[in-house]
Formats: sequence, structure tokens, C-alpha cells
Amino acid sequence: MMDVIICNAMPVYHEAPVSPTLLKDNKEKVMEALLKEPANIRYLIVPKGGWIWDKPEGLTIIETSHKSGFTYGNDSALKKVIEGEKPIPFCRNDELISHESRVVTVEELLHEERKSVYIGGKTEKKGFLDLDRNMTPGDILAASGVEGDFKAMYFGHPMGIFINESMLDQPMELTTDYIEILNETDCMLDFLLKTADRYGKEACGRCVFGHEGVFQIRMLLTDMTLKKGKISDLDLMLELCHEMKGQSLCEAGVSIANTVESALEHFKSEIEEHITRKSCKAGVCQKFLTFHILPDLCTGCNECSDVCEDDAILGKKKFIHVIDQDECSGCGDCIDSCEEKAIIRAGAVKPKCPKKPIPCKH
Repeated sequence: MMDVIICNAMPVYHEAPVSPTLLKDNKEKVMEALLKEPANIRYLIVPKGGWIWDKPEGLTIIETSHKSGFTYGNDSALKKVIEGEKPIPFCRNDELISHESRVVTVEELLHEERKSVYIGGKTEKKGFLDLDRNMTPGDILAASGVEGDFKAMYFGHPMGIFINESMLDQPMELTTDYIEILNETDCMLDFLLKTADRYGKEACGRCVFGHEGVFQIRMLLTDMTLKKGKISDLDLMLELCHEMKGQSLCEAGVSIANTVESALEHFKSEIEEHITRKSCKAGVCQKFLTFHILPDLCTGCNECSDVCEDDAILGKKKFIHVIDQDECSGCGDCIDSCEEKAIIRAGAVKPKCPKKPIPCKH
């Protein structure tokens, strides 16, 4: 008989509290199933607060307030929790060989045949969907009500992968609680940086390759969004990801490495454009946006030049104003000041504007 069994009911994503929700809806079933498991000692780990228990004999319930959801997927971190410590891993699950303990999920105890997944991003059906565990991304799109405009789908931790339009018919096993759908208004570099930021907040700090690795990835991606990136940075990130997959102490380090690798595999050209062409096709990255005054709408009222603290707007009354791109800091105050809606932000496609102030036509 196994000595210890641990049921993990901690959410990986706060937007997608799948495990605690299932537990609250099936509390008696879960505890009954856990008590039937062959073990001498049984633990149930839950998020702190809001629980009312009739604690059965033979089951220890641990409420924990630690926020690092990603590390709770690591068995060695859960062992630290039952010892009264923080969920800090000491090895990966595939390296943890133990015949004395086992970790199960709420879904496993309930023998759930379908997977509850939170769908976010560009979809009309944002929220939870019950999906088959094995299905194609195309089927997920259809279930999400997405038609037409589609660019990418991100499968969150522990999967950590992107798929593009060419992969919609590729079968896959769903092991994540969180999926985000992206379209052409999303910038892959911006989304990758936000994803890396999230992994950085989830990092426990226990290992160099997990904690410092994601820090280095965030730094390189940030440089790219600030027009400071170099093509060699892409190869550097891939080398770093290779080391993280081999050296990280838990699955979170592997997951962010997979995320970066799949983003560069399927969307490398879009990310490269930020470096080589200094262009953000989606018009999301602020440093790549420029401000322009449309000559057909400008009335030469001088309102925009009055609010510009950079003195970047050239022109006098009744003259079409022009923005000096070298002086403009991109604060956007001029847009708010223009009642004619003559000032716009532009991404890769720039409007035709005069190079110097000229008299207004109206």
C-alpha cells in the first residue's frame, strides 16, 4: 500500500479556477473517492478561504494562501506544502521517483472524461467551455464561436505552445486550464512578452535556469519592443530555452521555454520585423507607433501644438500642422486635444502628410 496520497485542488490560473470549482461542486464525491484510494495518509490541498468542511477521519485538509499557481503542478512542491513550507520544487516530476507517495487531481478522482477550459482573447464566448480532452484547435475555434479572423491560439501552462492557422487540424491532448485566441489586432511579440511577465511572477526563485532564465527572456523581449533588439537575440533566446528545458527544477521553466520556442517557430517573421524593419504590423507596440496629422481634417486651430510639451508640432493658425517625428515622444496628448479627430496613431502603414506646414484648404 502506498504511504501518502495528495489531491491537488489549487488553481493554475486565477482566471480559470477549474480544480477548486470542481471540488466545491462535488465536495462529497471527491472526499469519498480520496478516502477509497489505497494509502495510509491522505492530503487535500485547497486555496485558503471560503471552505466549510465536515472533515472526515483519515483525511488532512491543508488550506494554503501562496499565490504561485504554476508551481503547484509540481509534485515535489506539493510535498513541501504538506510539510508546512512554501511550494518550492526541488526536482521535476519526471525526475521524482517515489513508490511511497502519489499526487492526483480533482479531475482524476472524479474520472472526468471532458476538460473544463477557460477561453480568453478574441472570442464571443469568453469563459469556460467543456471540451473533449483530445480534439483539434479547429474544433476548439468552432466551439468558441470564432469565425474568420484568426491568427494564433495559445495553450497555457503546462502545455506552453502556440499554434497557427496551418495547425488547426492537428489533434492534441488538452492538459491546460487556459487557452487564449489571438487575431490580426494582436502583436505576437507583445503577447509573448506579457506571457513571459506572467511566468516571471509565477517563478518561485528556487533555480537559476527557471528564475533567471525567464528574467533574461523578459529582458530580451523588452529590448525588442523598445527598438533595441538585435537579430542575434533570437538565437540567444533559443539557446537559453534549450538550457532551461534541461536544467529547470520544475515544469514552469520548461513551459516558458516551450512557449518561446513555438512562438519563434511559427511567428518568427513577425517578431523579426520589429528588429529589422522597426515595425509592429499589429500597431500594438508603442515605440513603433507614430503620430500624424491628416491634412484633409486639420483646420489649423493650434490646439494640438498648445498641449505638446515636446514642441514637436509645427504650424501656425490656419496652416496644416505637421508632427516632427524626431521630437515626438508619443505621449498622445495631441490626440485628445483635437476636436476634428485629425490626429491618428499609425503602425506599419503611414498616411500621406505634408513635410512642412501648408495653408489649410478650408
